[in-house]
Amino acid sequence: MAASRSEEGATMAKEEAAAAVEEGRARGRRSGVEVLVSQDTSDPPPQCPHGPTLLFVKVNQGKEEARRFYACSACRDRKDCNFFQWEDEKLSEARLAAREIYNRRCQPPLSHKQYIERYSQFYTEESFCHYNMFNHYFFDGKAALEICRKFLKEDKGVELILVTDPPFGGLVESLAVTFRKFMDMWKEEQSTDNNSKELPLFWIFPYFFESRILQFFPNFSMLDYQVDYDNHALYKHGKTGRKQSPVRIFTNIPPNKIILPAEEGYRFCTVCQRYVSLENQHCEICNSCTSKDGRRWKHCLRCKKCVKPSWIHCSICNYCALPNHSCAGAKDVCFICGEADHKRTMCPNFSTSKRANKAVRKQKQKKSNKMKMETTKGQSMNHATVARKKKKKKREHQYPCS
Repeated sequence: MAASRSEEGATMAKEEAAAAVEEGRARGRRSGVEVLVSQDTSDPPPQCPHGPTLLFVKVNQGKEEARRFYACSACRDRKDCNFFQWEDEKLSEARLAAREIYNRRCQPPLSHKQYIERYSQFYTEESFCHYNMFNHYFFDGKAALEICRKFLKEDKGVELILVTDPPFGGLVESLAVTFRKFMDMWKEEQSTDNNSKELPLFWIFPYFFESRILQFFPNFSMLDYQVDYDNHALYKHGKTGRKQSPVRIFTNIPPNKIILPAEEGYRFCTVCQRYVSLENQHCEICNSCTSKDGRRWKHCLRCKKCVKPSWIHCSICNYCALPNHSCAGAKDVCFICGEADHKRTMCPNFSTSKRANKAVRKQKQKKSNKMKMETTKGQSMNHATVARKKKKKKREHQYPCS
């Protein structure tokens, strides 16, 4: 069925809101749960049915770092995978053994046999692996890893490119770490002549994640090409889809080497030396074709950059945003020290804050344990008093006074 204009407008509004959220995150105003992919841990992470879990922490601006925990790398909904374990939680051998049995029994539903039956119609068994891209985990162990390494080797001068189209709800941080590991694996298999090269990568993802992707891959660029899907209700061209898809291609291949089809609405900008969409007009002030979503953007002199046509400059926030946005007036500062030139994870006082928070948690835990002991003691005394009263009443009943 064709999507109505109201539905399409609602979807566009959601994308505008998502872009505004990512814009706020890019300014450093991040709250919520963060994944700590770069943190060094002394012990390997616990495993769920989807492989090694990831370490998370809940962060609120202006508050101390909360207790850290492990959760599934692939599933964000607890209904899909309910694994949860505190970082400092100690488990018994019996519980660890039970978890291992559960993980083997509850692996993702698409088994190795089903993979072979499906992909053997197109590829040999040495050409595909059962793999979790959110934690770089091969379900079939070292054998699958060796198949991957063999595939990454240069064969008769044939060039290789990594094309990935992960779920849009996936964590950018964990995906970026995985792709970097793939690049490192590929480089290990190359000859000394090609050691300076980098594995070409096409990362298909919504355009409003651009700032976060560039944090991990500064040499990447976003192509103007709008990726659409034949089996998607909205992200496809034609009568039943939308005019514009928010999905783009992020790549480390120079944009001037990638030709986009003119029959699909793309042109070559002689100034930028790259293909762009027809509506993406070159801004003389920015000296670039600045549109990200396929529409013609407008230049804001106060922000000193081009912004979406639906955005206005807010005098309170001092930047352009949606007309109905909330003016929080929050400063773009580090959660720990309050400085504006870095984020919490890059703060020089990060280790000090971490130790202080750990000490506070220990103190709270001791206080909680003390309160539990006092409560238990009080309950025992009350129980003894009640028992004595009942016993006394029973004697009175048996030996009534004359």
